[in-house]
Amino acid sequence: MATATSALIEPELAAVAVADPEPEESEPYAGPGQVVREKEHPAKPMTIDQALFEMELVSHDFFLFSDADTGRPSVVYRRKGYDYGVIRLVE
Repeated sequence: MATATSALIEPELAAVAVADPEPEESEPYAGPGQVVREKEHPAKPMTIDQALFEMELVSHDFFLFSDADTGRPSVVYRRKGYDYGVIRLVE
Protein backbone atom coordinates (compact mmCIF):
# COMPACT_ATOMS: atom_id res chain seq x y z
CA MET A 1 0.00 0.00 0.00
CA ALA A 2 2.83 2.41 0.81
CA THR A 3 4.41 1.88 -2.59
CA ALA A 4 1.10 2.52 -4.35
CA THR A 5 0.67 5.78 -2.45
CA SER A 6 4.23 6.96 -2.99
CA ALA A 7 3.92 6.17 -6.68
CA LEU A 8 1.11 8.74 -6.90
CA ILE A 9 3.33 11.53 -5.54
CA GLU A 10 5.73 13.09 -8.00
CA PRO A 11 9.32 12.60 -6.76
CA GLU A 12 10.12 16.34 -6.93
CA LEU A 13 7.07 17.26 -4.85
CA ALA A 14 7.69 14.50 -2.31
CA ALA A 15 11.19 15.80 -1.65
CA VAL A 16 9.92 19.34 -1.16
CA ALA A 17 7.13 18.22 1.17
CA VAL A 18 9.47 16.48 3.62
CA ALA A 19 12.48 18.78 3.41
CA ASP A 20 13.17 21.03 6.40
CA PRO A 21 13.08 24.74 5.62
CA GLU A 22 16.56 26.21 5.47
CA PRO A 23 17.23 29.52 7.27
CA GLU A 24 18.15 32.46 5.08
CA GLU A 25 21.90 32.94 4.78
CA SER A 26 21.67 36.62 5.75
CA GLU A 27 20.13 35.74 9.14
CA PRO A 28 21.81 32.99 11.17
CA TYR A 29 19.42 30.50 12.76
CA ALA A 30 19.35 31.03 16.53
CA GLY A 31 16.89 28.26 17.40
CA PRO A 32 13.26 28.27 18.53
CA GLY A 33 11.66 30.97 20.64
CA GLN A 34 12.40 33.86 18.31
CA VAL A 35 10.14 36.84 17.65
CA VAL A 36 9.16 36.21 14.05
CA ARG A 37 6.47 38.85 13.62
CA GLU A 38 5.76 42.33 14.86
CA LYS A 39 2.44 44.05 14.35
CA GLU A 40 1.14 47.56 14.99
CA HIS A 41 -2.42 48.79 14.93
CA PRO A 42 -4.17 52.03 15.87
CA ALA A 43 -5.60 52.07 19.39
CA LYS A 44 -8.64 54.27 19.79
CA PRO A 45 -9.73 54.47 23.42
CA MET A 46 -12.55 52.05 24.26
CA THR A 47 -14.35 50.62 27.26
CA ILE A 48 -13.76 47.10 28.56
CA ASP A 49 -17.12 46.03 27.09
CA GLN A 50 -16.11 47.36 23.68
CA ALA A 51 -12.75 45.56 23.93
CA LEU A 52 -14.51 42.29 24.81
CA PHE A 53 -16.78 42.73 21.79
CA GLU A 54 -13.77 43.33 19.52
CA MET A 55 -11.96 40.29 20.97
CA GLU A 56 -14.95 38.05 20.27
CA LEU A 57 -15.36 39.60 16.82
CA VAL A 58 -11.86 38.48 15.78
CA SER A 59 -12.11 35.16 17.70
CA HIS A 60 -8.92 35.70 19.71
CA ASP A 61 -8.20 34.76 23.32
CA PHE A 62 -6.95 38.26 24.18
CA PHE A 63 -7.27 41.83 22.94
CA LEU A 64 -4.91 44.77 23.55
CA PHE A 65 -6.62 48.16 23.78
CA SER A 66 -6.37 51.66 25.19
CA ASP A 67 -8.73 51.88 28.18
CA ALA A 68 -11.02 54.92 27.83
CA ASP A 69 -11.44 55.17 31.62
CA THR A 70 -7.74 55.17 32.54
CA GLY A 71 -6.03 56.11 29.25
CA ARG A 72 -3.59 53.22 29.75
CA PRO A 73 -2.82 50.17 27.64
CA SER A 74 -4.83 47.18 28.85
CA VAL A 75 -5.59 43.61 27.79
CA VAL A 76 -8.83 41.69 28.09
CA TYR A 77 -8.47 37.92 27.92
CA ARG A 78 -10.58 34.77 28.03
CA ARG A 79 -10.38 32.66 31.18
CA LYS A 80 -11.75 29.18 31.88
CA GLY A 81 -15.41 28.76 31.13
CA TYR A 82 -17.09 31.95 30.01
CA ASP A 83 -15.21 34.37 32.26
CA TYR A 84 -12.85 37.16 31.24
CA GLY A 85 -9.91 38.94 32.84
CA VAL A 86 -8.31 42.37 32.46
CA ILE A 87 -4.63 43.26 32.75
CA ARG A 88 -3.79 46.95 33.16
CA LEU A 89 -0.40 48.62 33.08
CA VAL A 90 0.45 50.87 36.01
CA GLU A 91 3.40 53.16 36.62
